[in-house]
Amino acid sequence: MKSILASITAAMFCLPSWAVDAPASIENVVIELRAGVSPVAALDGVGRGKTAEWVGWSVPAVPEARDVCCFTTNFKRRGCSLTDRDNSWGTSDQFQRSGATDLYVLVEAKGGRPSRVRVVSSSCPVDGANRRLVWLGPVDPGASIVALSKLLEANVDDVEETALAAIAYHADARADAVIEKRAIDRSLSEDSRKQAIFWAGNARGEAGYRLVERVLLSDPSGDIREHAVFALTQSPVPGASERIKRVALEDRDNDVRAQALFWLAQSNAKGAGEWIVGRLDAEDDDHVREQAVFALSQLKDGTDWLLKVLRSKRDSETIRRALFWLGQSDDPRALQELEKILEK
Repeated sequence: MKSILASITAAMFCLPSWAVDAPASIENVVIELRAGVSPVAALDGVGRGKTAEWVGWSVPAVPEARDVCCFTTNFKRRGCSLTDRDNSWGTSDQFQRSGATDLYVLVEAKGGRPSRVRVVSSSCPVDGANRRLVWLGPVDPGASIVALSKLLEANVDDVEETALAAIAYHADARADAVIEKRAIDRSLSEDSRKQAIFWAGNARGEAGYRLVERVLLSDPSGDIREHAVFALTQSPVPGASERIKRVALEDRDNDVRAQALFWLAQSNAKGAGEWIVGRLDAEDDDHVREQAVFALSQLKDGTDWLLKVLRSKRDSETIRRALFWLGQSDDPRALQELEKILEK
């Protein structure tokens, strides 16, 4: 049925059959194929009435976006419907990777305004729910970024957040400029800036890493710098964990240094436990020392490190904190150690 509707609509617009193909992974949709139309122009011409309509196109994706999909039932089922209002999206190791290299950008418009953005790989199954979809096929990534940048000003949370993610997933260097501008623009809300910093670390490779480092070195906001440390945990760039250590050593704000220890533990970087224990001996600020013990409890081998702290000749407050976090552990070795202490 989908191919018949696509052929009829394409014929109506006098398009050659090779101009644009219907998206194979989107089914049950009333599709209108348009070749050579920019996303901005297409979005200006749909969704004027009360019924929602969609515009979609494809662009090359960065490796981090390959196999990105929407999910239902807590990531247990891959795929979704265009009518779903609440579904999760992202990538999941539960499913075999397809190696898809194209990104589908889907924008819903209703009442003359964009109302939703969905971003999925070309391998993600989507039920069109008999909605109208104007499909542009492959478009120039620059034109796609321009259209999505306009959506960043839509003042609709779901639209803004997903449009930014879609930009970050473009395999095109022009996306870096958009991400950078939003990350460093202090006239934007901190939430908007944090989203840009996250996507810089998550999807923009070396360019994103350099942007996160710029934020860490120059931004006056401790909250923003804390978020930049989190963004480093998302970065695939070698050396990200070493940069987190530098923050824990050098940042002027004790809250940021403390948070860096937590994120170092969450990253499970090689040697993180030993390094954090070393900060217990070198750090003067009590708040950072307290968070260092908590960070040890977050490691996969956290019980081992807490036991080492407990058995070491350290100050009574550090020992008390190690005891507390051992008490929160489900590891039977922690309970055995606590029983020994009680017996004494």
